[in-house]
Amino acid sequence: MNGPRHRAGWWLLLVPVLAVGLARLRFDADVLNLLPAHLPEVRGLQLHQRYFAPDAELVLTVAAADAEAAEQAARLLAGALGREPRLVASVFWQPPGAEDPDAAAELLAWLWLNQPPDAFQALADRLDPARLTADLAAVRERLAVSFSPAELGRLSYDPLELGTLPDAASRTGFDAGAGRLTSGDGTFRLVLVEPATDQRGFARASAWLEAVRTRVRQVQESPEWPGGVAVGFTGPPAFVAEAAAGMRSDLTQSVTGSLAAILGLFWLVHRRWGPLLWLGLCLQGVLLGTAALGGLLLGTFNLVSLGFAAILLGLTVDYGLVLYQEARHRPGASPAELRRLTRRAIWGSALTTAAAFALLMWGGLPGLGQLGLLVAVGVVLGAAVMRHLYLPWVCRQMVATATAPAAEPAADAAPPDRWTRRFARPVTAALLVAGSFVLARHWPPVDHSTRPLGPRNSPAEQAMKALELRLPEAASGLLVLVTGTTPEEVRQRLETLHARLEAARQRGELAGFELPLALWPNPAHQAANLPCARALVERRETLLAALERAGFSAEAGALATRVFAAWERQLTQAPPLWPEGAAARWWLGRCAARTPEGWLAAGTVFGATRSPAVTAEAGEGVMICGWPLLGEALLRHVETRLGWLTAGLVLVVAGCLRLTFGRWAAVGWSFASVAFGLFLLLGLMALAGGSWNLMNLTAVPLLLGAGVDYSIHVQLALRGAGGRFAPGQHPTGRALLLCAATTVAAFGSLATSSNAGLAGLGAVCAAGVAAQAVSALYFLPAWAYPARRHPGT
Repeated sequence: MNGPRHRAGWWLLLVPVLAVGLARLRFDADVLNLLPAHLPEVRGLQLHQRYFAPDAELVLTVAAADAEAAEQAARLLAGALGREPRLVASVFWQPPGAEDPDAAAELLAWLWLNQPPDAFQALADRLDPARLTADLAAVRERLAVSFSPAELGRLSYDPLELGTLPDAASRTGFDAGAGRLTSGDGTFRLVLVEPATDQRGFARASAWLEAVRTRVRQVQESPEWPGGVAVGFTGPPAFVAEAAAGMRSDLTQSVTGSLAAILGLFWLVHRRWGPLLWLGLCLQGVLLGTAALGGLLLGTFNLVSLGFAAILLGLTVDYGLVLYQEARHRPGASPAELRRLTRRAIWGSALTTAAAFALLMWGGLPGLGQLGLLVAVGVVLGAAVMRHLYLPWVCRQMVATATAPAAEPAADAAPPDRWTRRFARPVTAALLVAGSFVLARHWPPVDHSTRPLGPRNSPAEQAMKALELRLPEAASGLLVLVTGTTPEEVRQRLETLHARLEAARQRGELAGFELPLALWPNPAHQAANLPCARALVERRETLLAALERAGFSAEAGALATRVFAAWERQLTQAPPLWPEGAAARWWLGRCAARTPEGWLAAGTVFGATRSPAVTAEAGEGVMICGWPLLGEALLRHVETRLGWLTAGLVLVVAGCLRLTFGRWAAVGWSFASVAFGLFLLLGLMALAGGSWNLMNLTAVPLLLGAGVDYSIHVQLALRGAGGRFAPGQHPTGRALLLCAATTVAAFGSLATSSNAGLAGLGAVCAAGVAAQAVSALYFLPAWAYPARRHPGT
């Protein structure tokens, strides 16, 4: 009695450890965290996302048939959401200053200080009281004869024309209309919404987004809402909420689907409720324990690593099926005896499989590395659970029911010559010919895009694509990031890069580019312009009085008053000067940032016809990155690692096989079986129109491990049966068929995953496991052992 109690005590000690692991467990929906952070392309996107793409900003897309309907809808949405202070902190349907130029006065004053000294001096000369009266009279005459609504509105509120900057490159959008929140024809608009409180985390993001959706639906149901207007939701909160829903769906569908398939297959073969239910409980315990251990080791699970559950179910159940079969045919044996008999098979298979999945940690993709680590840990845990929890219960049931072993057919029930001649050899030969013909016509291509990293069916992704289509200048192009330890260093690099990109544009290598030179402080210009700004501030009362004498209302001097006040505040500071108002923060927040390492500026390159030529323009402290460049870089990274990964796995497996068989000939036949299985997989992919990508390429080492396991069991069975082997009649053959079916079901359940890469990986692994099972069960008996002079030796 002390032995079982002692072992139970050890299991109970794991409870607090597992509780701590589950408490530490978090989920991460950021797709960039699936990728190697040391790659420049990934690092650039992470920097841009961290500093220039607000994680909390929700983007509403408004599409209508005409500009008036789009404007009315955007205005209604912004107004309704703006009246929800507990829900929304800020909402913009136009850039700050587009509708109220006074709000951008500080930014405007700062932009003037950034101008070349001769341009600022020209402004001071124009505002000289000696000529101001004549200039204001000319402005009144333009107001009297102009038919342009834009000019009438601008001059009425800005008769001194402070909002007209001399350099076209200095315009930030508020002086040119709606900026980048409206398409050229006005039929497509964006509404930017920032939550009132921190909404990080799946639960918070989902609840907040649902509250916003509810308010939007209420606006759409109001009588003022124009007809034919479609609203989309995109941006980080929308993607996080979709990822949360996808994770829940993936977990429930993959786990319940795999578990149902596994238990259904067990029932079809064994027709026993007790072992079936206890097997299901043990499998769920393995999943829970693996998740807890993963929480201790990793802390955070990403989107791809959640696929471990379905894979682990399919692999762990094999140990339970083997142990059940042994207990069924040895009803009088004790659990200790059965554990001793199956020790080499169970632990050898578990450790080999764990090693294969653990090697994914060096596959070059952190997302798949997490998946590999979780499956490796879970496989070892599953083998222990099946040996020490499932097996004793099964043995007690066998004794309690006095179940006699089922009658098995004789080992020579299928003479090898008849089996080989009539079925196995013709089938495998036909598969070899058919596969060669298919692959000669169409070899599975390699997909260099980043589509496997994204969701399969995502409304947020569809809204983002609509945004990129209707507002390409706001969403497309390559990103340009310029770093420096000081603002002066960043500006120097921006100026150098501007010259290089302009030369590339003239050579036709890109359509255009935008760099934040106008929005980056120029300390030399600011220092030279501050004395002139001081003189303008000192005579502001004279200038405002001139406006009044010229017949302009008090509102006409509001913008000038605020600009003068901003200059007065800036006079107390030393260059480099940065604006601090809301409008300035909005604009600068999209192109300038302070980082722990220094300063960072962001720009865009449009219509690059040759990406390598564009990236070659990046000098010191400059990164040119973007999703179009990311796919190729990741694929090169994975392909390089995949070769070393496969080579390492081959060496490990070859050593294990040599220890198992004792002869290199058997090792060679195992690798031949694996190679034939991979050949069948390629043929299936070619027929289905599939392709390799940076996610499913990692299925190759996994399938190598699975194929070797099957070949080991078949070759050992062939040795014991003197070469006589029919998969449907031999006990090992039937067991392998059931194991393969459960593993295929587990991998196949991943095909419904919301993540495109994980779904593709599951489909390839399911097809590959089926191909490896066919190869081991039919190819090996047909060609390896019948070809030997003494197959039973």
